[in-house]
Amino acid sequence: MNDKPPGIGISPRNVAAQLAYRGRGNPPGSHPSSAISNCFPGLEFDFRVIWRRFLKGLLLSENNNYVVDVEDEAYKDLVGCRLLKINNRPLAVLTQGPVMPGRPPIPLSTGGSASAVSFMEWSNSVALLLSQQGSKVSCEFTKDPSDAEVLPGDASVKTQTLEFEVRQIFEQTDIDGQPVSLALLAEALAKPGELSQGLCSPWQNDYRECACYYWAASRPDFVNVVPAADGRSRGDNWMQRENTGEYISDNRALDALLSYDDLFTSWEQELRFVIGGIQEPKPK
Repeated sequence: MNDKPPGIGISPRNVAAQLAYRGRGNPPGSHPSSAISNCFPGLEFDFRVIWRRFLKGLLLSENNNYVVDVEDEAYKDLVGCRLLKINNRPLAVLTQGPVMPGRPPIPLSTGGSASAVSFMEWSNSVALLLSQQGSKVSCEFTKDPSDAEVLPGDASVKTQTLEFEVRQIFEQTDIDGQPVSLALLAEALAKPGELSQGLCSPWQNDYRECACYYWAASRPDFVNVVPAADGRSRGDNWMQRENTGEYISDNRALDALLSYDDLFTSWEQELRFVIGGIQEPKPK
């Protein structure tokens, strides 16, 4: 920790210390330690998103080794190919399992993977490359596009090897001439909205079903909150058709609250947003 940087009492020098900081006025629910912390695919956010642009120049599927697109036209021939290895470490394995006790394991094929090949846990791959941030690594791809999973090391599959730079996960700053990581994902790694784009949507049952702050990033529960004279807070249930300042407990039988059908058919009209302290008018 730095004792007295300009204009600030203390300045955390590591990401863990920054994550432990609680800003004045922020409720407990806004602190990382209160998060449900399920990030596959995620409740607060979908952390798999950082895998998509982890290699500079490529856009990978967030849950696979499939090259969805490229950021550099020089690599356009890689679109549709499979990333098989990084620094000679395989990113996919043969899925095997026992069928009967005492018998050897056999490949566990599925309709989605007839060859029984499974992409390894993306977070392990990221963890193994943390020390390589800002450096180039050797990447082995299939020579040709492949819709099907491919087992690394398959002699029948032609491959190609290229080098790609591993992106920094966190934004960097400088304190007293020393580089310091901020508790902020690098903008080049995750674009605005991407961390929550794969979460629950208004046209899905869970958007309304999961209450009690369960889908924290997808929607709120308690809105238009203001302090009252008695020291308590006043506000509305996010599902109330009319904002009155009096919270209505969830009851699917109440016409005063939005129903599943309301959200399925007209979420654009029913859901409103507050931007800069001004509520967006309800469409007519």
